[in-house]
Amino acid sequence: MLVQQYLDIKDRYMSMKNKGKIKQIPTFLLRLSTLLEEGYTFSDSITMLLPFHTEKIDYWNTTIHERLRSGEDVASILKCFSIPQYYLIAIKIAEENGDMARALKNIAIQMEFNEKMQKKLIKLLSYPLLLFVVLTCVFISFRTYFLPNIQGIIHSRTDGQTSNIGLSNILLRLPDVLFLSILLITFGLFICSLYFKRQTVQQRLILFLKIPIVNYFYKLLLTRELCRGLGSLLVSGFSLQQALNILQQQQFNKLLAYVSSEIEKHIIYGDSLSHCVSVIAWFFPKFEEFIKHGEKNGHLGRELLIYCDLLDEKLQNIIKTGIAVVQPLLFIIIAICIIAAYLSVLLPMYEIIEIL
Repeated sequence: MLVQQYLDIKDRYMSMKNKGKIKQIPTFLLRLSTLLEEGYTFSDSITMLLPFHTEKIDYWNTTIHERLRSGEDVASILKCFSIPQYYLIAIKIAEENGDMARALKNIAIQMEFNEKMQKKLIKLLSYPLLLFVVLTCVFISFRTYFLPNIQGIIHSRTDGQTSNIGLSNILLRLPDVLFLSILLITFGLFICSLYFKRQTVQQRLILFLKIPIVNYFYKLLLTRELCRGLGSLLVSGFSLQQALNILQQQQFNKLLAYVSSEIEKHIIYGDSLSHCVSVIAWFFPKFEEFIKHGEKNGHLGRELLIYCDLLDEKLQNIIKTGIAVVQPLLFIIIAICIIAAYLSVLLPMYEIIEIL
């Protein structure tokens, strides 16, 4: 199975290398939305923008026009630009409600935010990781050259009782422990990801909702996707049952399709959306109260989009806070390593002083 995954990744990489990569996808989507708002067709807009975002212009022009002639939808065409599928669900919904320009603009904003956070995280991690590498080299040097010489001096002057040397040996193994821990955690996450991929959507949903911290973010993301999809369709004039049918038929987000089918099972028996959400209990806390307010004033779709914006803001704040905490946490680990390095040197030196 691992060999097959490696071959799939290799094939995708070689395919991307041969056809050329679309550069600056958020900017590309933002410009595409602007051209659509100005009245240009999708085909003309793509043709105008491609020379500024790829070197393989002929390849992409040929590919896109062939897909358009074969009747493929916009989401399928944009999928070949390596846009993640969780963004394409908004494109699929926009094809139903006719608000393509707005959907592209929102996706561009989200992708730009994610890229900005990734660059910020890399920038924050670069200096602590460099310090950690330097400290690891220092630790290896100490235990390879310094500590054996000290140990030889102490053994030559005592009867071999060198408790401080043993403690120094333990302290100098701290980078090994950290590295092994990171390796085990990474391997564990990889195994878990393989296990979850083999589960059905229903099994995956149940498993994620049982994990203490993961279930909070899982409910937040699921609620946000349902609000954005359902709200956009309701605002466009679709009935609740029609909107749920559209969400079930799309193939870009199977979890959203499954959840929509479960909600529809309650809706067809006459239950309100707020009651369905409270009974299913897969969503963010107090989501049903927000839906009740929209059902009372007759603006459920608009209320869902407002709630989606609130969840977007909440998620972005969590990401910013998490990134802001990463660097101080790494510096604390580095500080512990520095203290361990000092102790590993000072303890044998104190023992030598006592001997002398």
